[in-house]
This record gives sequence, C-alpha cells and structure tokens, in this order.
Amino acid sequence: MTIRTEIPKRPPEFEETRQQGYATFPCSMYFADDPADEEHVPFLTKPHWHGAIEFIHFKKGTFHLSIDMKTDTISSDCYAVVGSGLLHSIQSDALYHESALLFHPSILSTRNMDASENRLVAPLMNGDFTLPTLITPDMKGFEHFDFAYRSTEALFAAEHDLHGDQYTLHTPIAQLKAKSYVMLMIAFFAENGLLTAAKKVPNPQAEALKSVLTYVGSHYTEKIYIRQLADIMNLNVQYFSRFFKRAVGRTPIEYINEVRIRHAVSLLTQTDLSVLDIASASGFDNVSHFNKIFKRSTGMKPLEYRNA
Repeated sequence: MTIRTEIPKRPPEFEETRQQGYATFPCSMYFADDPADEEHVPFLTKPHWHGAIEFIHFKKGTFHLSIDMKTDTISSDCYAVVGSGLLHSIQSDALYHESALLFHPSILSTRNMDASENRLVAPLMNGDFTLPTLITPDMKGFEHFDFAYRSTEALFAAEHDLHGDQYTLHTPIAQLKAKSYVMLMIAFFAENGLLTAAKKVPNPQAEALKSVLTYVGSHYTEKIYIRQLADIMNLNVQYFSRFFKRAVGRTPIEYINEVRIRHAVSLLTQTDLSVLDIASASGFDNVSHFNKIFKRSTGMKPLEYRNA
C-alpha cells in the first residue's frame, strides 16, 4: 500500500456528503451487529443529517434515537424513519442488532405521470410529506412493511456489493427488486394515513445546533472557544454547555476532541506524518495533550494505533 504524506482535505463530517449507493441508483444499506466474540461496545452514530430518507430497523437491544432534538428510547423490534435533512443520532446500550436503509425517493420515479407519481412520488421527492417517526408491530399492516424491509435486507446481503461499510446494488435485477420493496413500504404509509402534509417549520434549536456542528467540522484545526459556539446559538456559555451536553451526549470540549481524534486517526492510517505533525494538523497545540486524549479515546497510543 502506498502511504501518502499530504494531509487529506475532508469536508465537515456532520452533514453526510458521501454518495448513498451509486449516482444512478442512490440507495444503500448498513448493518450494525454487536460482535459476540469481542468486548461489548455500545453502538453510536454522531449527530448528523443527510439528503436521503432513512429507514432504521432496531432488531435487538435498547437504543436511544434522537431526531430533531426529540429522543425516543426503543427496546423492542421496530422501525424508525428519518426524513431528509433532519438532525439525528443513535446510541445503544450493549448487545445490539440494527440495520439502516438510505435512499433518495428519485429511485421511485417513473416516466409515466400516473396518479402514484403525481400524488405520492413527486410530493415525496419535493419534501411535501411528513413521514412517521416509528413503525411498530401493533400498527395495522405492519407485517407488510416488515416483509418488504426484510426482503430488502436479504437482497443487499445476497448482492454483497460492499464499499467500506456501505452495501449497494449494481445489477439491474437487484435494483428493480429494491425499487419494488421501497414502493411497498411507501404504499404502507399511504394506505395507513401516515403520509401527512409537511409542516415545513424547522426546529430552530436543531437548525442552530447544525450550525454549531458545521462550525466545529470546519474549524477543528483551529483554537475553538466555547463562547464562539455559544454565540452561534445566541446563548450564554453556561446554558449552551448544558444544552449541548443534553442534545449531543458529550460536553462541547469532549465533542471537539472527538472530531479532532477522528481526523488524527485518518492521518495515522493514511499518511506517514509524525505524531507531532498529526497533533498539529488535528488542532492540538500540545503533543502530550494529544497523546493523552488519543489514548483515552482509542485505548492506544498514536504509534500503537498506526502499527496495530
């Protein structure tokens, strides 16, 4: 493997910018299973948002799902729906089993402007519908949604077109089957009155928090003061710190360090830069402080991590 020495340029990590699936078929799937033979580490996705619609299948474990600043604790086999552009995060207790389907509704569009296109697909693409948050087994017709989703899971697993942690579909037959299953899931929403007119009233706190996360993602190599982040939300430092901890699950300093350590991990694995240079490029002005935070976050010293 060729090791690069230049520092990779990375976009802010909170608005997910990577392509879901292929450009011609924006649909992908992710699987998260607690490894039975390893130390049980809770599942965690940081607060982020994306343009895709996301269906999440919580199969086993207890999960804390936050969507637009509202948190639900889920401890049974059910589904969650995250609409386009909504700030969300997930954290589990130990022992979990979960999957997620992400897609852009454009995959459902046809050239035939029939009633389903005009009344369901086009409004979905335009963001004119508010989607339900939870799909639970006690809901009428749940078995139809469950069948379509599990069939989609099996389809992605069988195709095994894997890019990193993202499962995609490249064959026309697999893509056609995936379209049909997603259509069945959307039809379940429609026939049970779960597609409602979008309120289009963004949560101001969630939107302000997005701005804070974006700022951190763009400026983590610089000195960041908590008062700068508080000013973005027009809050005093004490209230902002309490709000941030409640919303994100970590203090602002812990979160900034987490972003910096993620960047440091990337540099350690993709370049041959020295630890001193990596510390500086990741926003740490003191290498011993960097080593301490890195060990606390990963359980290893930087060079141990590189050589593991």
